[in-house]
Amino acid sequence: MTSVFSKPKWISAAYPHRYNGTLVVTCIAGGTPTDPKVAEGWLKTKLADKDDLIRDAVAEVMVERGVTADEAAGIVDTNKHLNGFKRGAHGLYIEGRQLKACIKEAASIRWPNAKWGPTRKGTRSFFPEHLFVVEDVLPLGVNEPSGVAQRFVHTWRGSGIQYEEYVEDAKVEFTVITDYDFSAEEWALLWLTAEQQGLGASRSQGYGRFEVVRWDKA
Repeated sequence: MTSVFSKPKWISAAYPHRYNGTLVVTCIAGGTPTDPKVAEGWLKTKLADKDDLIRDAVAEVMVERGVTADEAAGIVDTNKHLNGFKRGAHGLYIEGRQLKACIKEAASIRWPNAKWGPTRKGTRSFFPEHLFVVEDVLPLGVNEPSGVAQRFVHTWRGSGIQYEEYVEDAKVEFTVITDYDFSAEEWALLWLTAEQQGLGASRSQGYGRFEVVRWDKA
């Protein structure tokens, strides 16, 4: 479906500032829970009894709950999780809303108390209302992840194993539109902050840092 108001001249009037960008993520982690049956099948092919992380998880559950090794193994098995990327016609992808959230977070960090535009709205309100990522789907340029990382986590269910697909050197092309005329310095400060904060899941674990390698006004 196409909006009846999608004429180029009207879009340009509503959002006169349009930018084409490209960023390269060193290592981005997928945060979308996979189908439980898919996760179970993958884990059965990848995990072995000698897996050190599994042994550590079982041992910790035994101490935490005072249960036998067999009971602890069952608990850990139940609490295994596999997070990954969505898949489409162009392979693995993230959503435009994730990049918009990244931009909003960076703006909130860089200008926590600033007021913008004629309404003098705060950063957290102004940016989501006046800056948009055009694309709903942002392909990562690959059909399969570079690998799957694993770590020991504590969930509301108890101790478990977290598995996450990741893609190395992902190249993401995107379009940003806005009705506010940000200065070159403001764009630079925004993106430099976003580059350090990162994009995608598990950013607290060091994933998602990127570099903007292209930023052209359309």
